Amino acid sequence: MKKIIKLFTYIVVVFSFFLGPNFTYASNTHPELWPVRSIDTMKTSRDKARAELNNPDFDTQIEKELTLIKEIGANYVAIDTPYDKEFLPFLKRWISLARKMGLKVWFRGNWSNWEGWFEYEKNMTPQEHIRKTVEFIETNPDLFEDGDAFDPCPECENSGWWKQPQDDEKYNQFIQNQRIAVKTSFSKIKKDVHSNWFSIIGGRAKEVLNKKTFKTLDNLVTIDHYIKDPLGMGEYIDYFSQNFDTKVLLGEFGAPIPDINGDMDETEQAEFINQLFIQFYKHKDNVLGMNYWVITDGTTSLLNSDGTTRQAFEIIKNYYIPGVIKGTIKNTLGDRLKNISIKTSDGLNSAITDRKGSYKMIVPAGDTTILINQSKYDQATDKITISHGSEITKDIILTPKTPSILYKLRLFLKKKFNL
Repeated sequence: MKKIIKLFTYIVVVFSFFLGPNFTYASNTHPELWPVRSIDTMKTSRDKARAELNNPDFDTQIEKELTLIKEIGANYVAIDTPYDKEFLPFLKRWISLARKMGLKVWFRGNWSNWEGWFEYEKNMTPQEHIRKTVEFIETNPDLFEDGDAFDPCPECENSGWWKQPQDDEKYNQFIQNQRIAVKTSFSKIKKDVHSNWFSIIGGRAKEVLNKKTFKTLDNLVTIDHYIKDPLGMGEYIDYFSQNFDTKVLLGEFGAPIPDINGDMDETEQAEFINQLFIQFYKHKDNVLGMNYWVITDGTTSLLNSDGTTRQAFEIIKNYYIPGVIKGTIKNTLGDRLKNISIKTSDGLNSAITDRKGSYKMIVPAGDTTILINQSKYDQATDKITISHGSEITKDIILTPKTPSILYKLRLFLKKKFNL
């Protein structure tokens, strides 16, 4: 009987792996442009893991950061605490407080002896990394909730195990083996955790990953990508979409990185980040989401030294908590018009009315102008201010350029007799 039960369990685990990607994300109470909206906490959740390990008062700082992350509209928080036993109590504190804030956790830690963090000896092999990660998941099921995401080894290539180009195939095989092992472990503990968000340096992902690896990752590539020209971000998204039918998740991005961007004042930082988000928004159908690096203490920080928010904070909030414009489009007779194209004047969003003349668009908070430019009707425009999470109804009446005799007759009767 025990053999039958073991066999059945094995079949369930294997079968579940081949069912395809799991699309459960953190719940949302407002409109969304992307299902994944995260802020990274590396400077506190990892870099201060040992210094604050036994300081319960540090929970106040954690709560402040998580409150701001919730306020900005994130539904995930990236926690970078190492997975070593030494740091497990600190990791649990972060997780517990994140749960209270209603945030899902994107685990972005690693083993300290993979890269030699915290004076740990850098002596872990790829095989040992997978083995220890599987053990960590299966012995700590209470750490995880459905909808969380787990990255066992962000930028795993930084260890130096795989030289380019001679070890490219070995690197691809490691990513594939790691994904299979991690997904199988979460199936065993019956947790619906995203196990394909493996952060890889953007250039490395573009140069090295092959079709089999993308398939193993359910055609999702997670890139840590810092860039000098925001337009280059759109080019990367297009590359993975057009060549591999693969969506992009930004594991890390932000500005300024001094070696790449030089120094930026607060206004320059905000404008640069806005330009990055314009690229994400423009390519939104091929972007699963993003994780801004980092909330505090780095050159890319969203907070000033006194804890107040910088202009870039509001830029991200505009995209993380967008609004809705909806309504109906009719002609001057009151007929509802189907298949009418309506778009924002920047060309980054559009909708087509359904058979009832209804339309709906999710747009970033702020000022926008909607535009209808149909050959049969006079152009219609309207400037709208969208607040965070708002829903604005904007009904539009179109006037035909060359109405028929029948149309004119109907319009006359409508005005004269209210028919």
